[in-house]
Amino acid sequence: MLLNTFFDIVKITQNQQEGEAVVASGSYAVQIKLHPDHPIFEGHFPGNPVVPGVCQIRMITEIVSEITGKEVRLQEADNIKFLSMINPNDHSELTIDCTLKKNEDGMIRVTASISDNEQVYFKYKSIVL
Repeated sequence: MLLNTFFDIVKITQNQQEGEAVVASGSYAVQIKLHPDHPIFEGHFPGNPVVPGVCQIRMITEIVSEITGKEVRLQEADNIKFLSMINPNDHSELTIDCTLKKNEDGMIRVTASISDNEQVYFKYKSIVL
């Protein structure tokens, strides 16, 4: 939905120990690039664009889908913290750090944050399936 229109994934790096297999569970650093000219910013907000909170959550869900190789859906989210607004004109290159832990029931616990080199903008925990 948002991938390749609202944002692009520049690079996905799995933080792993030497010799560890690449699997869906693990810790990832994902570099993304926002599209400041996306129509959503015309209304959110004119003259002062801000990345909507729902888009931040959706970006992480879509990134988890890319990492796992299958479409996942948000089942539950908690501990959501919007720490600062993201202006796409000032901060279009961001890093999403996420840790995925697959449960025995097939659900994936996600802990994620959005930041740049200077500031953390968003943190949350969720369960996707």
